[in-house]
Amino acid sequence: MGKLRGKVTRPGDMGMLKYKNEVGEKVECRYDQPYSKELGLIINTVVNFELVSNGTDQIAIAVNPIEKGEILDVNFDEGTGTILETESGTKYPFRQNFLRESKFDKGVEVNYTLINVNGTTTAVCLTLVQ
Repeated sequence: MGKLRGKVTRPGDMGMLKYKNEVGEKVECRYDQPYSKELGLIINTVVNFELVSNGTDQIAIAVNPIEKGEILDVNFDEGTGTILETESGTKYPFRQNFLRESKFDKGVEVNYTLINVNGTTTAVCLTLVQ
């Protein structure tokens, strides 16, 4: 089975997520993802993952945020702003140097990497969606 797509319903290294199976049924399952906080896995984060069999149960592994959204606001002087993750509606602060030079502005769609900075999930390494 290839990569699946779902949404985190209970964050943590041993959390829960929901997804639609191959026949369109909504399924909730456990996931086991070390460093989930550092990866930015919070409630409603849209993720891709793999399913493996754990005896009679299936468990999600390699849980990774999709990390695509739209810039809601930007402060060019400080190199900061807010991104809206378009599928879940989650907002993340971002920090990026050279925003003007990189053509970042309000309404632009971007990919990013989520990191945990002093307890706050923050987007960094922004790139324009092509």
